[in-house]
Amino acid sequence: MIKARTNNLNKPEDGNYGKQYNYICKDHDISTCFQPGFFDPLSGNFMAGDTVRCIKISNERVVAMAEGIVLEVETTSNARKVEFKSISEITTFPKKPAEEKVKEADGPTYIGENGTVKYNYTNKNWDILVDDVIVHTSNNKIEANSIARGDQPIPVAA
Repeated sequence: MIKARTNNLNKPEDGNYGKQYNYICKDHDISTCFQPGFFDPLSGNFMAGDTVRCIKISNERVVAMAEGIVLEVETTSNARKVEFKSISEITTFPKKPAEEKVKEADGPTYIGENGTVKYNYTNKNWDILVDDVIVHTSNNKIEANSIARGDQPIPVAA
């Protein structure tokens, strides 16, 4: 049975194979990173076996991630090419659902200076009117006048 050897295990330091990089995709989609020639301008930084984690960040949140590996850095007389392949699916992280704001109950409604009080002989109570429209009725004349002046809010019907 073949087992792992410690001399084949290396730390990803300069000059060793197997370094790990994070590449932040700011101006494009992650799938663009896996197009041929994308990492060619950075070929001086890579060696075969290096892995690159491509991360898309939007509004201070990671929205997608994928990993790839450098298979070979090919050097010619006038250019260097990086052969880079995906080793994981692109994983997306959807935004958190917006928290629904709980609508707070409106505060009490006050009548301004244009409220009037009129006795209703049919119902035997006091009608509080604003612009000749009944907004509330009360059995108490003092309470009705207080509401009409704006000293007291219109009671909320339970």
